[in-house]
Amino acid sequence: MSAKPGNVVLVTPLAPARGGNGLAMRAGMLLETLAARVDVDLVVVPVAGPATDIAWSASLARSVLVIPPVAGTDARPHVTAQLADEKLRWRLEQTAPLSGRVAAAPPTLADDAVAALGPATPPPRAVVALRGYLAPFGCTLARRLGAERVVLDLDDDDEALARAMDDQQEADAVARVARAWLPDADVVCAAATSEAHSMAARYGLSSVQTIPNAIRPPPRTTAPPGRKRRMFVGNLTYPPNIDAARLLVDDILPIVRRHHPETTVDLVGAHAGGLGDVPGVRLAGLVSDLEPWYQGADIVVVPLRHGTGTRIKVLEAFAYRRPVVATAAAVAGLAVRDGHDVLLATTAASLAARVCALLEDANQAARLTENAARTLQERYVPSVVAPAIWRAVLGDEATAGVPD
Repeated sequence: MSAKPGNVVLVTPLAPARGGNGLAMRAGMLLETLAARVDVDLVVVPVAGPATDIAWSASLARSVLVIPPVAGTDARPHVTAQLADEKLRWRLEQTAPLSGRVAAAPPTLADDAVAALGPATPPPRAVVALRGYLAPFGCTLARRLGAERVVLDLDDDDEALARAMDDQQEADAVARVARAWLPDADVVCAAATSEAHSMAARYGLSSVQTIPNAIRPPPRTTAPPGRKRRMFVGNLTYPPNIDAARLLVDDILPIVRRHHPETTVDLVGAHAGGLGDVPGVRLAGLVSDLEPWYQGADIVVVPLRHGTGTRIKVLEAFAYRRPVVATAAAVAGLAVRDGHDVLLATTAASLAARVCALLEDANQAARLTENAARTLQERYVPSVVAPAIWRAVLGDEATAGVPD
């Protein structure tokens, strides 16, 4: 029989991981931190990424369950079931039309998870659902399991991002789901404090707690190779990352190469093509290990013009001790200062100028990386963030058993 005090059900929209995709890494942070204290039953509803590689998750969780999303004509029975349930019918009326991910994980899909998990005695201490589009599924699952606590980790402000990207239809759909389902949660969380405050006010919540993103620094780091190679890491099927990569390749790189013709760029992340046919640009695609790519880079450039939450790619650069040139949007929510931890700029010309400044001043680059590494250790490693997770999910701040 388990010696851990109870269990938690963690619901994620893709398989948790220790590296790679930022959302998978946040899911991994939650899983690893919670598993240090309680048994975790992981439920993956893969509406935001694959659930094919679950070996690492299975090594931490007591059980792993993958629930296939609803698609096409399979949705009809779920809609019928919602209309037959008075409470769910009201929610459906309040939230329709639904965004794609919410429709793929309807609240009635929770019945499949309940059947697979089996009777829980005692009920779980909490059900934690990651991302707002899993709120209907997560809240319904919690109610049907009799969970003591419901925690919704929104991670990012999806409504604000959709409005910034001028996708008003998606923004309105996000808002409808948030207003209908967030009040069901005992705790709502976000990655950035500023967004936590904004969402609390917008959705009429008493508070939204902050759980910062965190990463585990690599066991070793290397000095920059001095080959004037720049790097951008991100999922290049995600519109804000595509926009940033195009700005880097089409606008920033040509300016830098006027002064440093040998400068090259590595774009690392899943992509749909169309970004690598430029001299000096290497389109790496999705890689299993980022370490050699960081080792091969001299500077990490993050020219995001849109984004919410906090950028794990920035924290990774800090961990690998590579200087960062970024926009304010790229470091929003992180406790960093221009000229201290990062170099910030707005336009392509000013971003290029800051890249050139680092290429020409190794001492400045070294100062930035040292300061950034210190900020990382003080604020954004698992041992520092773990108490916030335990407080939100378990209702306490115990620090024993933090995974190192």
